Amino acid sequence: MIIDGRPGPLVIESFVVDVPAGNTKDETGYFVEALIKCNLKSLAKVPEGLPVQDRTEPIDL
Repeated sequence: MIIDGRPGPLVIESFVVDVPAGNTKDETGYFVEALIKCNLKSLAKVPEGLPVQDRTEPIDL
C-alpha cells in the first residue's frame, strides 16, 4: 500500500468467534471488534514512532 508516495503497512482483519453461553452474538461481536480496534491502534503507533528511512541511495560513478 502506498501512503504519501511511500510504502506503508496493510492490515487485513478476519476472525471467527464462538459465542459463549449467556451472551448474544451481537454482544460478543461488539466486544471482539472493540478489542481488535484497540490492538490495531496500538499497532499503528509502532510505525508512527519509527524514523523515516529513505531506502534509495544515489550511486556514485
